[in-house]
Amino acid sequence: MNKKTHVDSKKKDILQAAMRLFATKGIDGISVKQIGEAAGVTDAAIYKHFKSKDAMAMEVFEQYCNSYTTLIDFYRKQNGSFVSRFHQLVDEVLGMHDEDQYGLLLLSQHHELYIEASQSQNVRQPLEALTEFIEQGIGRGELPKQDARLSGVLIIGAITRLSVSSLEGELPQELIPLAAEVKQRLTALLSKGQ
Repeated sequence: MNKKTHVDSKKKDILQAAMRLFATKGIDGISVKQIGEAAGVTDAAIYKHFKSKDAMAMEVFEQYCNSYTTLIDFYRKQNGSFVSRFHQLVDEVLGMHDEDQYGLLLLSQHHELYIEASQSQNVRQPLEALTEFIEQGIGRGELPKQDARLSGVLIIGAITRLSVSSLEGELPQELIPLAAEVKQRLTALLSKGQ
């Protein structure tokens, strides 16, 4: 096995374990030792890849922010009606949840590190991308006039709450079976406008 591949694999294992623990217990609720145990590595292996637990948390957060922001931007740039593209986006987000339920949970965390990253000029947030997507629908006359940022906050809040409710057993573990109703309700929220 190539040594670089092994090192990259270990870093990926560490990031996956950290993401699960950060999402379910918060950054302050876990230790580097617990992350190492979950990833099957020593503390030394963790510090080989990351300066600190906070640095690891920032990398995990930025990775998930980027993946969701990129996804939203992708659908904003596609051809087709706003509703059609929005429904495709919701399907994809729910599918991503079903593959990795902790990503959305992580984005709903309110740790000061994440707030700092959110305010950083370097990290474009999913809310910013979704606001632009909604503004595009308003600008094209496909959505009624509304506060696009508020609508984005409500949509992201609803989606992240679905993830929390899924983890807590209030909803099924897989959210894709709920996609039709989720799309209907979120579209209704956007269609009402002011």
